[in-house]
Amino acid sequence: MRGRELLEPVLETMLALVAGMLAGSLILIMFGYNPLDYYAVVFSEGYIDLLYLLERATPLIATALAFAIPLYAGLFNIGGEGQMYLGALTALVVSIATHSWVASLAAGIIAGLFVGGLIGLLRVYRGVNEVVSSIMFNWILYWAMLFLVTGYLADPHIPHQTIPVPSDAQLKPIGDALPSVFILATLSTIVAYLLIYKTSLGYQMRVVGYSTRTALYAGIKPGRILVLALLLGGAYGGLAGALQVLGVTPSIDSTLSALEGLGFEGIGVALLARLNPLAIIPAAIFLSGLIIGGQFAEANLGTPPQLTDAIIGVIIVALALPYAYRVIVNKLRATRLTREAPQVARGVASRGTSDRGA
Repeated sequence: MRGRELLEPVLETMLALVAGMLAGSLILIMFGYNPLDYYAVVFSEGYIDLLYLLERATPLIATALAFAIPLYAGLFNIGGEGQMYLGALTALVVSIATHSWVASLAAGIIAGLFVGGLIGLLRVYRGVNEVVSSIMFNWILYWAMLFLVTGYLADPHIPHQTIPVPSDAQLKPIGDALPSVFILATLSTIVAYLLIYKTSLGYQMRVVGYSTRTALYAGIKPGRILVLALLLGGAYGGLAGALQVLGVTPSIDSTLSALEGLGFEGIGVALLARLNPLAIIPAAIFLSGLIIGGQFAEANLGTPPQLTDAIIGVIIVALALPYAYRVIVNKLRATRLTREAPQVARGVASRGTSDRGA
């Protein structure tokens, strides 16, 4: 039975990948491109440069965790993008001031945690939906970043980007193919896995995500758990930004090109990995290879960037759809059961009373 449980997700993923690639092939044919040529370039070029591939995957691992951890508690943290912005900016400033990657990394995590905490407090104490507040924070932090990058942190010699992270505060690759930041991102997934599945807090988060009423019956305080879940999600969002500036791109340009979109790509990675922290690592590598290979296809075959994005999006949706469907169905089923539970309990109690009366 255990083997079947492990085999079913693998087969489901393979079938979804084939379906996604077939759908992408139809789109390519519609625009006059040969799907075989396109996929040959994507899969032959996207996964060759291991150092670049792992660097590209590193922030996606952290932003995927920023989305996945709150979702265990039933929350949709769409704010990984903004949390990553603030984490990157804070890590950059602290690195310039301290020349310490440890202090910079910690500062980036705390900055993201702060934003996640604000979203959580608004959700619990003011009833503001976390999707709405996190999107608003994304835009606030985006424009604040542009203002600070161009107005106060610009490099006098290269005005379109910030002063870079000092060399002694950068996280250098180990050898020619293993980024230090990827190792840290991998360790963070192990921490997340242990937190979710091996601690009391992780258990409470999963109970709250299954049903708030069930959590209340079990003596769990849902409000506290919701805030903690978003705090943790924000911390991972800040980690993504800190890792990006400390070990991938040591400065932030005036268009945020090295940061923009990584938070939203992380959502796709989390769904692709079925929220399993350990599965997020290969999912991030797979998506990064598709993105890199798509860039080679644009250069070699002349495919427009928008077409590449559309094909990647179709593949990711196809891979994530089965799990997303299952999550929605289980959530609806849990809601129905918790609504029926008090009625069933009252019915049992009334029958017991009538039996004793008889």
